[in-house]
Amino acid sequence: MSTSKTKRLAEVDQGMISDCMLRLGLDGWMDGLHAVGEAKSFAGRARTMLIGPRRGVESLPKSKYAVVASLDPGDVLVLGGFPTKENQMGDNVARFAQMHGVAAIVCDAPVRDYAGMGALTMPVFCSGRSARMPVTTDIVALDVPIVCGGAQVRVGDMVVGSDDGVLVLPASRVDEVLYQLEEIEEIERTLQAAVVGGRPLREIEGLPGRTKKLRAQAVA
Repeated sequence: MSTSKTKRLAEVDQGMISDCMLRLGLDGWMDGLHAVGEAKSFAGRARTMLIGPRRGVESLPKSKYAVVASLDPGDVLVLGGFPTKENQMGDNVARFAQMHGVAAIVCDAPVRDYAGMGALTMPVFCSGRSARMPVTTDIVALDVPIVCGGAQVRVGDMVVGSDDGVLVLPASRVDEVLYQLEEIEEIERTLQAAVVGGRPLREIEGLPGRTKKLRAQAVA
């Protein structure tokens, strides 16, 4: 994914991306996750970590530090796959990720060292906070399809986050989202101007419906 496309998705209002998803029949909203500290917008390529119950054998022989070190700058580390009350990382792992250039961490599990993690410039989203140690969970696999916040995430998908939450876009559909986004933004600007300008109710009510109509793409 090009840097310009990633930057565009990180900077645009996330609600408009959601409108594009509805137009295209996509579903990738993550529920139950919130920012640690101040929410910061981000977008980046998904790299996944599957968490599972501990077996005592056959766990992945990698620390979370080693996992982070294997990521490319700009990647988003996404953890999920198993409901647990145990924290899955602390601020040292998150700080190591920030120093490595990771764009964000999205964790469908609790974290610890909340204050230290929230002070980082790298965004972290999680399901909660807990001092309970991760003694009954294992890293099962890396870069495999997982479920995070109720959304399916695959390696290479585009993960986007802001103070509205986190969503995931299939890698194969990002260009379509960006194409629809051009018209969605114009509709939203027109709607805002109509509301601020005190336009008639009928005119205002008609504008949101336009966001649901698929923008036709010219055939070359």
